[in-house]
Amino acid sequence: MSKVKSYEKTKKISKMRIKQQNEKLEEILMEDSSSKLDPSVLAKLKSKMGVAEEQEEDSQEFYQAPTDDVSINFAIMGVGQAGSRIAETFFRYGYSVGVINTSSQDLKFIDIPDDRKLLLEGSLGGTGKDLDLGREIFQANEDIVDSFMNRIMSSSDMGYLAISGGGGTGSSSVDTMVDLMYSTGRSVGVIYILPKETEDAQSKSNSIQTLARLAELASSNVLSNLIVVDNARIEQIYGGLSQAKFWDVSNKAIVEPLHVFNNLTATASKHTSLDPSDFAKIVSVGDCSVYGVIEVDNYMEETSLAEAVIESLSSNMLAEGFDLKQTRVGGVIITGTKKVLDRLPAININYCYHMISEVTNGASIFQGVYDIHTKSDSVKIYTWFGGLGLPRERIEALKRESAEKTAIAEEKEKMRAGSMAIDLGIDKTKSVSAEINRKIKKKRSNFGRLQGGSIVDKRRKK
Repeated sequence: MSKVKSYEKTKKISKMRIKQQNEKLEEILMEDSSSKLDPSVLAKLKSKMGVAEEQEEDSQEFYQAPTDDVSINFAIMGVGQAGSRIAETFFRYGYSVGVINTSSQDLKFIDIPDDRKLLLEGSLGGTGKDLDLGREIFQANEDIVDSFMNRIMSSSDMGYLAISGGGGTGSSSVDTMVDLMYSTGRSVGVIYILPKETEDAQSKSNSIQTLARLAELASSNVLSNLIVVDNARIEQIYGGLSQAKFWDVSNKAIVEPLHVFNNLTATASKHTSLDPSDFAKIVSVGDCSVYGVIEVDNYMEETSLAEAVIESLSSNMLAEGFDLKQTRVGGVIITGTKKVLDRLPAININYCYHMISEVTNGASIFQGVYDIHTKSDSVKIYTWFGGLGLPRERIEALKRESAEKTAIAEEKEKMRAGSMAIDLGIDKTKSVSAEINRKIKKKRSNFGRLQGGSIVDKRRKK
């Protein structure tokens, strides 16, 4: 695998070069009068911003290029069941991965070599969504985790921690895992998965607590990149799939865009290249990132790519609630077969770039166009927006949902005493004295006198 020369080098990208990238769209538009954008068409495109289109059942083909050529050698540490599944998907693309869990059952079906799995003992199995228990287990096993992690990350340039916010093992690992990964001297990113809408109050509470901690780590520049993925959004995008296919497809949807950027930025393009330093800038900008992909079949229509981008921002990004105008650095990659790109009019791409610039309020957006081997007669657009603040709308929704479900749970707890009691019609304040009087009366009865000391228990004693 090829490697990025050094992250220090990427920090020295000149302001002039970034300025040139920002001005690339303007230069293209001025080159040929026939490619100038029609203001009336732009107005129609802007009117569609924020309007989501209905999604059909997913049937997209995933990009499968190997990791022989990548810009950055990533190592992936997956913790907990969801994080392990993400790491497993990265492993299929050829990345170095390791998975950690507190439950042997959850490790069993992770399809990677056993020497890349680590079971931490310290409970009956799992953490029961108890963050305190999970933290204690990771702290008690810190040396074991450190040795395992260093082996997985030994030849990497950057490490990603993949975790879900809704469980216990992944969420509780944050402090230990991020600290150990950061201590290697490598840049550290996190792929963080928010819970589905149908998950319980504890899961949502855990996810908010964990996101708050990750935000602190990002603000202090310990994290270079915090990629936020929302299972509730993935459910909307791929809801038409069967249960058997859903998790496999959704995990590929999380991994594919990152791999596409990493692979294609190390690949030559006869069109426009988004090079390794550009990609390094995107993944090291700090704070939150969100990305997505959309496929366009009617790519020959003048505004089709631009309309697809608008649709992607409202319905195909893998998390919602972000203010994309906060974007500091981003990237867009357009792919298709050689035949498709040879036919694709330049103005179609220009409208697409213009709308992305509009949405991000003129942020530094690196651009790339690549012809790839695929059976699809279509164009795929991959977008990545970095340097974002937290997804406030989604956080507030999670807090409301958590509070509502917590209130229901508390009400059930209050009802518990009544639901497990039988009213015998006895005044409890008189029950003790009444019971004593009953026993005295019974003892004085003829039957009681007959029982008194005259009956011997002759059962065999063991």
